[in-house]
Amino acid sequence: MLEAVGAFAWYGLRVIELRQTEDFDLGSVVLGRTRAPGEILLYEQPAREAARLRDFMRFDVLLHELGHHLLQHRARKVGNIQRRSDHERFSDAFAAQWKPVVQAALDTSHQRVLDGR
Repeated sequence: MLEAVGAFAWYGLRVIELRQTEDFDLGSVVLGRTRAPGEILLYEQPAREAARLRDFMRFDVLLHELGHHLLQHRARKVGNIQRRSDHERFSDAFAAQWKPVVQAALDTSHQRVLDGR
């Protein structure tokens, strides 16, 4: 997935970590989070939802958090930054732009495996 987006977006990214859900505010749902510098956290989801959420987590949440990483890296932020609405819009647009590219790359890769190439 990262190869399909390109190194410009993940340069400086040190880790993508899968984590157990933390005790968040009961009124909110947290799927992922970007921590500076260079860390993306993706939180587990209920097992009964896992198959349905897999692609959403991969294509939407991870790409969205990668957009935040790109913003932080470009601004050379070294600590956690306050999220603003323009950051969220940028990250949403980044995910929307790259989702079809990543899906096509993964489909092609999957087909090569099936064909034995």
